[in-house]
Order: sequence, then structure tokens, then C-alpha cells
Amino acid sequence: MLIYLIGLPGSGKSTIGKTLAQKLTYSYFDMDDEICAQENKTIEEIFADKGENYFRELEHSVLQDTFDLKNTIISTGGGVPCYFDNMIEMKKHGLTIFINPTTDELANRLFGHGGENRPMLKGKTHKQILDFIEAKYKERAPYYEQAKLIFSTNKLKPEDLLQRLKKENFIS
Repeated sequence: MLIYLIGLPGSGKSTIGKTLAQKLTYSYFDMDDEICAQENKTIEEIFADKGENYFRELEHSVLQDTFDLKNTIISTGGGVPCYFDNMIEMKKHGLTIFINPTTDELANRLFGHGGENRPMLKGKTHKQILDFIEAKYKERAPYYEQAKLIFSTNKLKPEDLLQRLKKENFIS
């Protein structure tokens, strides 16, 4: 089974994904890490050198590569579900899970630690990050909300996710 974790920057996709993969004895795949490895650049450098359109095409290509994986937790970039037919394809090939903390919680997580490594947040104040996150949520929610499972909490633990996957018979 493939499990795609989607959500805004700072939602915990990578942190939860790594722990969940260990608990399930699945592989873990981070799309952003794979893109950086392929390009031998940071995401910020890719954006600066080649632009967002190029980056989104890379994301789409890397997403397609995941369809052949088995028993893998995949942390997607925040924009992945919103471009091309990515959300439709993720739903066809695996289980989609939207990790959805509040925008206030995301702004708090990203301000001062984590935000400086994200091209769209670099140099922003807490208020600017909050405004950015709120705007991104409005833009992306129609895609994110297509996920099979949605966890709207600021304190999601991998154990909670694992319990729900078992309860709803996605895993045994």
C-alpha cells in the first residue's frame, strides 16, 4: 500500500511520515528530498534558478515515480495535490491523508524555525507567515479536502493515525 501525506508546509508530513513508516515497517519517501537529490540543489535554489513551473513539473515527475513503490509512506510537498492531475493520481494509487493543523499553529511552527528554509516564507514576519498560510489554505483546501482521511488537529501523533488506519481496515 502507498500512503500519501498531504498538507500545508509545517503540518508534520515528514515527521509523522518517518515515524509511521517505522511503526508499519514501511519504506519512507520524501518527495522534496528526492527532488533536491535529483537536482543537487535546495528547493530554494531550484525556485531561484528555474522558477516555480519547473519545480512543479519536477514534483509531478517524482510523484509518478512513486506509483511503482510498495508499502511506502510518501510525504508530498504542500503544493503537490494542486497541480496537474496529481490528487486524482494519488487517490488512484494509494491512500491520501490530509494533515490539517490550524493556520495559527502552522504559523507558530514555521516562524523562526523551519520557515527560513522555505522559499516562499524566507524573511517574513509572523503576521506575514500567518497571512501566507491562510491564503494558501484557501487556495489549496479544495484539493486537500479530497483526501480519503482528514486529521484536523494541532497534536496529531503517529500512533493516532496508525490506530485510525487499523480501525478503518486500511491496514491489519
